[in-house]
Amino acid sequence: MKKVGVVIDSWKLPIFKRQLDAAGFSYTEHPGITADTLLLKVKTDLIGSLQPIVEKANAECAARKVSI
Repeated sequence: MKKVGVVIDSWKLPIFKRQLDAAGFSYTEHPGITADTLLLKVKTDLIGSLQPIVEKANAECAARKVSI
C-alpha cells in the first residue's frame, strides 16, 4: 500500500478528517512544514482515488473561508 502526503493548513483538519473518514481512507497526522500546517499521510492503493476527496475538502475549506 502506498502513502501519499497531503500538507494542509491546521484549521482545515476537521474538514479533511471528515472527508477522508467518509471515503474510508486510513491516515496519520504529523507536523507540517511550518508551525501552522499539518502533514496527513494517507494510505491508498490508487493515488487517483484520493484526488477527488482532496479537491472536495479543499472546495469546502475555500467556501468556509469566504463565509468567515
